[in-house]
Amino acid sequence: MASIRNIVVVAIMQVGVIVAGVLAAGICHKFFTGDNLPIPAPALLLYAHGFIGFIIPLAWSIVTVILFLRPDVSDDVRTLMFWAGVLVLVVMAAFCLYADLSPWFRIGWIVNGNADDAGP
Repeated sequence: MASIRNIVVVAIMQVGVIVAGVLAAGICHKFFTGDNLPIPAPALLLYAHGFIGFIIPLAWSIVTVILFLRPDVSDDVRTLMFWAGVLVLVVMAAFCLYADLSPWFRIGWIVNGNADDAGP
């Protein structure tokens, strides 16, 4: 399961998740600033600092390929490092989905923090 090809595929998928998350955060930023609404913190974090996320697939792939090429590393460690990258991919995808979709599903019935201003 753990091969150089699979490591590269998972790293490219991680980069794709980061790119999609940052682009979707840009859409959230454009929508919320256009309507003078406060931008939710996770979307703002992705919008402002999402490019730093590229360090994650870079570091993971470098460490995994180095361990993969060493002859003294067991197959169990290689497999563990590969599945750690898949886990990182799933966590990054979950965070990006939460950050980019949660602002659209907020309850907007309370206006200015006062429930009395809510409509019928």
